Amino acid sequence: MSAALSSRRSDWHVFGLAAVSGAVMCWATGNILVRQVDLAAAPLAFWRLVLSTVIYWAIVAGRRSRVTWPQVRACLPSAAMLGLWYVAFYEAIKSTTVTNVSMIVSLVPVVLIWPAIRRFAEPISLNLLALVAAALGGTALVLFGSSSVATWSLRGDAMAVLALLLFSGQMAFAKTARTQIGALEFQAIAWIVALVVVTPPALLAADGLYLPDTTTWLWLAAMVAFPGSGHLLMNWAHNHVRITVSSMALLGTPPITMVLAAVFLDEPVKIAQAVGGVIVLAALAGVIRRDLQITTRHGGIAG
Repeated sequence: MSAALSSRRSDWHVFGLAAVSGAVMCWATGNILVRQVDLAAAPLAFWRLVLSTVIYWAIVAGRRSRVTWPQVRACLPSAAMLGLWYVAFYEAIKSTTVTNVSMIVSLVPVVLIWPAIRRFAEPISLNLLALVAAALGGTALVLFGSSSVATWSLRGDAMAVLALLLFSGQMAFAKTARTQIGALEFQAIAWIVALVVVTPPALLAADGLYLPDTTTWLWLAAMVAFPGSGHLLMNWAHNHVRITVSSMALLGTPPITMVLAAVFLDEPVKIAQAVGGVIVLAALAGVIRRDLQITTRHGGIAG
């Protein structure tokens, strides 16, 4: 019985890693999509969340899922931070290079190391800290290489730092909330709470809040389909993957975004950026290898 349970846990852990990888791919694509929508940051967040709310609550209603007030209360901190993150993140994307924003926001594992130890009792070794330090070095190279790009701005980078802090908090609270509620139900609650949070800044936006045209709705639908699905995949994976690993996986987003930005947005790739991206990916590979070793040693317990 114990061996069978251990095997099932290991299988779910592998599925969790696959979900995290899928989330990274979805978010890298989403970083490019944001630039295609001709809306200011807050209105963009508002209409994107309107669409997500309608779709996910329709799914929850179709499943006849039961959502309780304790579950809503458990989701509130994460959902509120998610709404604020959308505004800060979209503002950053529209103000500086997409590669910079992606790289800064991906530094979530640096912020979450202490919560991983204290709140989730996850194993943190000197090897992991060395891999995080290597990833930071790679990030610094990417930021240094992009400082001479015409679309770079210090204000945009500052908004990306704010987005980093908000997303880190969102991930930590989401992992806790997911022990009490299913992934789809969690996502439905998160969207509607986030929508409430972004409504005031959307109404106060310089251009006002107006109904988007058909083309904009298509871009919004693409954002729900790709980065929106990334949130669902990551929130599902929280019950099967250590937060040290899921947060480190975010470091895989910037190199993918950098390539996509070069292809679709004509953002140049400097040598320093390319070298930094390779270093980050190598550090990420080391983290995943370490995690698989720990999981095998401890019978597939994801923690």
